Amino acid sequence: MINLARGMAANLEASDFREGCPLATTALEIATESETIGKATREAFAGWEREIEQALVRFGVDGKQAAAAATAILSQVEGALLLARTYRSLEPMRRAEEALRLLVKPNRGRRSGQSRRD
Repeated sequence: MINLARGMAANLEASDFREGCPLATTALEIATESETIGKATREAFAGWEREIEQALVRFGVDGKQAAAAATAILSQVEGALLLARTYRSLEPMRRAEEALRLLVKPNRGRRSGQSRRD
């Protein structure tokens, strides 16, 4: 996930901050005008969420937490791309990367049912 965010940041910088996520742009600007495009963008975002969720489960995050974390991660990266384009800076992407690390790090190495305080 970190590598994905870094790749998106590199592409953004290479485009001189002109090109963020084409799916997000399409979803925001065209999807409401066309049911076909709207359905395609919804399915694409849902597919990304599923892929992230499955990766988190493989990483050891339980199912319900993985689903919530997948939405948070996708939202974090998409929002960071928007801010990076707006600010013409990769700093939002760097912060998003750190937030992603914080989001999944607490789940590493814990046994099922063990709280963060244990």
